Amino acid sequence: MNLIKKRLKLLIVGAKFGETYLNAFLFPNPEIELVGLFSKGSQRSQQLAHSFGITLYTNIDQIPKDIDIACVVVRSTVVGGDGTALVKELLERGIHVVQEHPVHPDDVIRLQKIATNNKCLYWINSCYIHTLAGQCWIENAQRIRKLLDGKSPHFANFTTSRQLLYSSLDLLLQACGENDATIGISDNEEEPFSLLYLDFSNFSAVLRLQKYMNPKEDDFHNLVMHKLTLGWPSGYLSLEATYGPVLWTSSLHDKNNNQNKDSLYLRCNKKGNEFLSTPITTTLHSTSSTWSEAFEINNPLGVTRVLNLLISHLNGNDVPAAFNSHYQLSLTKLWQKILRHVGSATEYELPEPQVIHPEDLINK
Repeated sequence: MNLIKKRLKLLIVGAKFGETYLNAFLFPNPEIELVGLFSKGSQRSQQLAHSFGITLYTNIDQIPKDIDIACVVVRSTVVGGDGTALVKELLERGIHVVQEHPVHPDDVIRLQKIATNNKCLYWINSCYIHTLAGQCWIENAQRIRKLLDGKSPHFANFTTSRQLLYSSLDLLLQACGENDATIGISDNEEEPFSLLYLDFSNFSAVLRLQKYMNPKEDDFHNLVMHKLTLGWPSGYLSLEATYGPVLWTSSLHDKNNNQNKDSLYLRCNKKGNEFLSTPITTTLHSTSSTWSEAFEINNPLGVTRVLNLLISHLNGNDVPAAFNSHYQLSLTKLWQKILRHVGSATEYELPEPQVIHPEDLINK
């Protein structure tokens, strides 16, 4: 691809979660110019367009021909939205597209072909792997595997909801260098989760997937958004929640335990007893302090990272592993395979959860 010699013009499509993408431009990007928002014209979209000083388009025929990149943050066909149809039209215009997840495998195949035919990029963004916490988790998992001569985890556990299964799988696969698994489901399911076993080529994982959802508020009522743990004899790496913390917990093992006759107190002051001075748990990345910080800072930083990777590729660098077309298709196929195993979610309206304030827990 040719090196970029100008700032590329970018359009955000969608004004709900699309606000996260807009927030990526609270600070100017030297290589990308935010020029417009495409939406249905709600009060929210009008306010956002006004706040960012950009044009609001409400008809796709209004979109200028000189748009270079579009971020489509509208639900795809598989989750009942128009996002996939919008992506198709934008790709046919030769516009590079970043589409928010999830996307059905058949649509991925079709859209990748359209992108290739029109000499443009089509990337699916699962959002959470590009946040600071997500990147810390992935990079440290890869670092641990390298330190252990490439050994895969001895165990893996992850818990999530249906809404966030796609991104949870992306976190796991990127961390472990895998892209497919055979699936088994437990007959003795634990409420309120389905219990699944994923056998990858070099390790196995246990998945606890929330069974139910509220169709009227399907972005909420997640018992757990993202919680992942990878373990080796040396210790275990955990992403405790979507925005952190990321923790490394070392294993309990004293190589001198059976040979040493000294008390622990005396051994602490002698050389060769590094085990006793090893931290039990190390925080590799701390969590966001508030939900506001997560939505207004951490998610937008993830968007900025994705856009910078796209620009880097347009400037001649390799496609990042997360956006390799074969990997992206494998990811969505595994996502679909798991959902087929568990069947449809139980749907019912749920009451608002009771809020527990931190001050009710601390120093009581």
